[in-house]
Amino acid sequence: MSTIGIPQPSLSSRAMLCSLSIAQWSASKHDREASAEIAAHHGAQPDVGRYNKILIPKETLAELRKIAGEARREHYFMTLPWDDNGYRVLPAAVYMDHTEKLREYSRKFALAVDSFAAQFDRLVVEARSRLGGLFRSEDYPTSKEIREKFSFETKVMPLPDANDFRVSLGDEERDRIRRQITASIEASLTLASRELWQRMYSAVSHMAERLSAYKATGNGVEHPFRDSIVTNLIELVDVMPKLNVTGDPELERLTAEVRASLLIDPDELRQSESTRTETAKKAAEIAERMAGYMAGYQLAEAS
Repeated sequence: MSTIGIPQPSLSSRAMLCSLSIAQWSASKHDREASAEIAAHHGAQPDVGRYNKILIPKETLAELRKIAGEARREHYFMTLPWDDNGYRVLPAAVYMDHTEKLREYSRKFALAVDSFAAQFDRLVVEARSRLGGLFRSEDYPTSKEIREKFSFETKVMPLPDANDFRVSLGDEERDRIRRQITASIEASLTLASRELWQRMYSAVSHMAERLSAYKATGNGVEHPFRDSIVTNLIELVDVMPKLNVTGDPELERLTAEVRASLLIDPDELRQSESTRTETAKKAAEIAERMAGYMAGYQLAEAS
């Protein structure tokens, strides 16, 4: 059925902006006195270095940092770049998945904060003997204040829409601002589209390199590869249609080709030389075509 004359949904109805902010206590402190003493001991100027104390053992915060890192990676995987203010484009198609996953990470983060806060007073006591003369009680928040050093927050706001700009101004000035908004949106979408291409290209070219390098010998395997060369691609082709908010048809076609040609069981790739060789060849061909397309894309932007 023809779609000519049917208005296409605006970008603001297909995506939104989302930010993820995670704050953590650094558990370190610059010690000015120790820095000055070290400099004086070596006959150096006081400003040549900084002595930063590790206030509590790093492993006590390892779980919190792990959760925060995983949450940030998930957020970046399911969103696209937008600006330098912390917001990224969140397509409506992945909103529920993103919300559920980030909510679960927030829950885990809160539990880890509870666990850390419960042992904080003990950790401060232990720090007295661990730091010796470097210990300063004022370096530490109180047991009540420590929770305030951690936070996990997502914010969602609508994408700007030039058509919604209705401030009471002269027609010429209002049109100028609308054009400015439109140009800004288009520039951000260009960046988002480029990142999608780069994600797919990186995964496909990495597969081609790893499969080509793999070699079974009488003494074992040279240049082994991990299952992730396939599992990462599976995750990517599953989410790519949802992230393609500009509806780039070439990206859709190449995603379908990757799905049909490269998602081979990793064990089969290890066991079958012919399958491995053929898959490496296909991956290299797809990566080469993608590189050519991206080069043309950049030339078009520059012209």
